[in-house]
Amino acid sequence: MKAAIYARVSTANNGQDQRVQTRELGEFCEHRSWMLAEYVDIGISGTKEKRPALRE
Repeated sequence: MKAAIYARVSTANNGQDQRVQTRELGEFCEHRSWMLAEYVDIGISGTKEKRPALRE
């Protein structure tokens, strides 16, 4: 099985960490031996249309 997860944080220096968003989903997939692709945009506002990882 394949799975993909997407995370976005506005800034990397204000205590925001994409791992907070992806940790549990990653563990879920790992326990099931699923192939996981993670897509992460760091330092990009959610109001921006251009988010490279989301586009992938």
